[in-house]
Amino acid sequence: MALLDASLDTSFWNIAAQIGIAPYLFSFFRVYYCRAVEQEIVTTDPDETSLIYPQAMLFMVLKEDGRLYPAEPEEPLHIFGTGEAHAIALARERSWILLINDVRPLEFARSLGIECVAVPDFCILLYSQGKITYSAVRGYLRRLTMTTSPKLIQQAEQIVEEIASKRGEWK
Repeated sequence: MALLDASLDTSFWNIAAQIGIAPYLFSFFRVYYCRAVEQEIVTTDPDETSLIYPQAMLFMVLKEDGRLYPAEPEEPLHIFGTGEAHAIALARERSWILLINDVRPLEFARSLGIECVAVPDFCILLYSQGKITYSAVRGYLRRLTMTTSPKLIQQAEQIVEEIASKRGEWK
């Protein structure tokens, strides 16, 4: 399977890292990030504190080993937060997939014709491709309830149940 180019938003990275699925990204996508997104992910200043959040540490490690690629949009948008505006603009300008988990900017990006993947969508992809089990995908979706739109989670749960039913993996 050829890797697809994708523009990374902070909301996707932080939640995917939090639930433990971020490393799977690199089996499907060539992941690009903007400076604005990097600054949002790596939120602590090393000159002020030695504190590094887990999602920031994972980002730095994967950046250093060459799995994350820098790229900047030519014309950033001036809507939503800086990271979202840059990530959406980059995806639009280059016709890339947008990895985003915040529902309002995601819906805006889709209205522009940008193909978007939210964390629940990525969980579906992992399950549909046999990378994780039915119980794993259900567990990941449950862990998203505090951080992700119920609408996105419900849509994902419905698709997972359809796949599981076709496979005979439940009931």
